[in-house]
Amino acid sequence: MSSETEEYVALFYSDDKLKRKYGAEKLGELGRDGVEAAKNLLSDSDWHIRYRACEAIGFAKVGAEFLYPMLSDEKDHVRYMAVKSLGFCKTADLEERISPLADDENEFVRRIVGKVLGSQ
Repeated sequence: MSSETEEYVALFYSDDKLKRKYGAEKLGELGRDGVEAAKNLLSDSDWHIRYRACEAIGFAKVGAEFLYPMLSDEKDHVRYMAVKSLGFCKTADLEERISPLADDENEFVRRIVGKVLGSQ
């Protein structure tokens, strides 16, 4: 991992929400290299980290395959960001992957599914 990538990953662990978002944006700008770093964060015990890792993959618009398991994450925020990020990746199986979450227990997850499916 490059020092630049390490710097962005370190921001994911900040107490500052805006710094975490910035880290995700910058990691996403790195494309595949950023996705390689983000995918390792998807199993972090802190949902904030998993959320931002999903977001970074969405910003990169590649690596959708790493988001699929996140659709069943225990934390609704993570499921939400996985759906939103998959929308940016625009995979051929997008509808098939996210449609089951149209019945998610969380209203915001259900809304983002509708929004993503409506923008195809």
